[in-house]
Amino acid sequence: MAKVIGIGETVFDILFKNDTPVKAVPGGSVYNCIISLGRCGVPAEFISEVGDDRIGRIILEHLRENNVDTSAVCCFSGGKSPLALAFLNENNDAEYIFYKDYPNNRLEVEFPAIKEGDIVVARELLPSDMALLDLNAIRGFVTALGSTTSHVCIMARNHSLAAVVGLGDALEQISSGDMLIVDSYEAKVIINPDSQTIDGYLVRQLSLDALRSEQQQVATQTVEYDGESVAVTANAGSVDDVVKAVEAGADGVGLFRSEFLYLNSSVEPTEEEQYHVYSAAAKACNGRPLTIRTLDIGGDKAVPYLGFEREENPFLGWRAIRVSLDMEQMFCRQLRAILRASAEGDVRVMFPMIATLEELIEAKRILEKCKADLTAEGVKYNENIKVGVMIETPAAVFIADTLAANCDFFSIGTNDLVQYIMAADRANVKVSHLYNPYSEAVIRAIRLTIESAQRAGIECSMCGELASDSSATELLLEAGLRKFSVNTGSIAKIKYTISKL
Repeated sequence: MAKVIGIGETVFDILFKNDTPVKAVPGGSVYNCIISLGRCGVPAEFISEVGDDRIGRIILEHLRENNVDTSAVCCFSGGKSPLALAFLNENNDAEYIFYKDYPNNRLEVEFPAIKEGDIVVARELLPSDMALLDLNAIRGFVTALGSTTSHVCIMARNHSLAAVVGLGDALEQISSGDMLIVDSYEAKVIINPDSQTIDGYLVRQLSLDALRSEQQQVATQTVEYDGESVAVTANAGSVDDVVKAVEAGADGVGLFRSEFLYLNSSVEPTEEEQYHVYSAAAKACNGRPLTIRTLDIGGDKAVPYLGFEREENPFLGWRAIRVSLDMEQMFCRQLRAILRASAEGDVRVMFPMIATLEELIEAKRILEKCKADLTAEGVKYNENIKVGVMIETPAAVFIADTLAANCDFFSIGTNDLVQYIMAADRANVKVSHLYNPYSEAVIRAIRLTIESAQRAGIECSMCGELASDSSATELLLEAGLRKFSVNTGSIAKIKYTISKL
């Protein structure tokens, strides 16, 4: 039987009725779910934290009594286990008051080993959490928080994982032994469906299997639109991802997410470590282009050892190219590794979240400095390595003509571009109705970017999730897009869609 790993906060609940305490029990949405699974005999493990105090010991004992593995629960000192006072009204609805006293150093645990078929249940998962998971082993994950446009969902789609997010308190409605239908197309979960519903979904599944088989027939072919060749490349975060993408028919890698080298480590990866990864990825491309995006951290991808501080609005804060330019020595180590790897294949470098011409000029200055140093050391690299810019801020759209005159290619990052244009946090379900890549403002921004690239005679790609949406393919082609960078699972689908236009 698969093991379920729960990740979440737990608090000790003290329940009041008519302002009188009536019950005291450990609680938390993920905690309660894991307890239920343990009682039903499902192998379960909990990742959380408690204080080294009496309340913490009660919580740990309660988990163990219900057959939950507590080896990954951090027991911190210098603070106290959190309390929640729940005041119940006549309908038993609760008003909560929380008391928390966490120390500075928290959750110092090793992530448990992941086995084939495990399911991760969590209140929330961040990219840094996903970096700790063996995405080739787990079957999927469910979370109480998050949205379908978050980084973790993007990663899930790239690995063909089942992911249901934003369940909120509904997470507790799923019990061990329940039959579930997870409909990712309609974004719904059906609990204990009747036989008629099951039969209907089995018919749908057969139709989808037949369609996928038809799509696979064009996966390795070159596709055209309006007499022009269209490249369908892949988004990747590791050498293994690159290998799978090439096997799936990718025309190269349009986005190599270098940040996972940093997220997967407790210290900054060395130049040599980075070079070996980039070089292996270039060789795996076997002559196809490999576009490496420089470090894109910040927002929901913080790296503690780089000195990230709490920000009121991290998506508008210290992230991506801003971090690299402020930490020039670290930036140089990465650029040197990329340059060295460029001797192994068609490697390109791309700067994320550019908002000003000055940022691009400064990044190119540092790149030229790294070139000069490597030349002086007698190290081989591609002196004419192509330099690109991510277009993912409204500022970059408005100065696209100027940027195009100073770089070799664009890549439109629709995930961030949409949230910045619409002023809607892509991870916030309350404003998800505003996060619309098909809004007139977003489509205009995409067209302006493509037109600027065309006038300058440079290549324009799209690596955001919109590129993987076959419903948008014709619209993007009509706008002039001739290079798509998609998750590996969408390569055949997008090529097939183009071939039918």
